Amino acid sequence: MEPEEPEEPAWARRGGARLGGGGLLELAVASGVAAWATWAVLLMPGFRRVPLRLQVPYQPSSPQQVANVLALLRGRSGKTVDLGSGDGRLVNLSDCYNVIVFLAPSVKPPLATKLLAELPDEARVVAGRFPFPSWTPSSTLGQGLEQVWAYDMKEVRRVAQSSAERGPV
Repeated sequence: MEPEEPEEPAWARRGGARLGGGGLLELAVASGVAAWATWAVLLMPGFRRVPLRLQVPYQPSSPQQVANVLALLRGRSGKTVDLGSGDGRLVNLSDCYNVIVFLAPSVKPPLATKLLAELPDEARVVAGRFPFPSWTPSSTLGQGLEQVWAYDMKEVRRVAQSSAERGPV
């Protein structure tokens, strides 16, 4: 008597390991649904809390850009914070003396208001990729995409105050 052969798995009965056009389509649809479900359940709720105009696309910093930022902060003491991994609503900036900002232009005006309200006079803000449109930098380093701008808050406040005193032109 010969031993019984084990029953063939279902996937093997439908044509072996080869997937036809229909099988590939089913696999693509299932993968898409799984990716969408993951996005909808885990990631999308966090994005709904941030207005669309404030959502910032990911743009990696170059090594030279990072080196320029660090050069403008060299020798400074105190707490350093890098704003760019969220919208900053949960960060208390009153005890920060060095703030690094790699954010899109759409975020700069509301962030400028927050920084002016919370940072101490001794603080320095270094912006990469895009400058603050209404602030005059204390110093800059690099050119093109590598350029970074440093803003000393005492000077930013002095310029803002003198502009407010002069009134609209």
